Amino acid sequence: MWKLASLLSLGALVVMTVPAILLTLVWSGSDVNAISGTVRYMDGEVELPLGSCVEVVLVDVSGDEPLAVALGRQVIDDANTLPVDFRVSYNRDQLTPGATHELWVAVRHDGELLYTAASDYFVELDGTVSGIDVAVAPLATP
Repeated sequence: MWKLASLLSLGALVVMTVPAILLTLVWSGSDVNAISGTVRYMDGEVELPLGSCVEVVLVDVSGDEPLAVALGRQVIDDANTLPVDFRVSYNRDQLTPGATHELWVAVRHDGELLYTAASDYFVELDGTVSGIDVAVAPLATP
């Protein structure tokens, strides 16, 4: 059983590390910009369970592929409260002219999704963008 757990842990490490290395290599000689702002709870401030994290991903959602293309990502570990500030770097060379870009936001605790963006957040990218305000809401229960 421990061998399976070790293999799964190693697999997860590879899945997380390889994209980060590739992004570093691609961005090393490129024009890097950023999008920044605040993730807030829809009704104001809210305390988060100890060990929560906030993930903000900038994606290109305009392609014909069913999957969006991630252009940049920030994970804020040990977030205690919302609001929290974010800054996602992206490579301007990877932008497709006329593409549609969106911010995906998730607040998690122990792998469980607590909050997500209350609506779609489409962004216009032209260099560095700041002052984005993203409201999150609890998941709708069926």
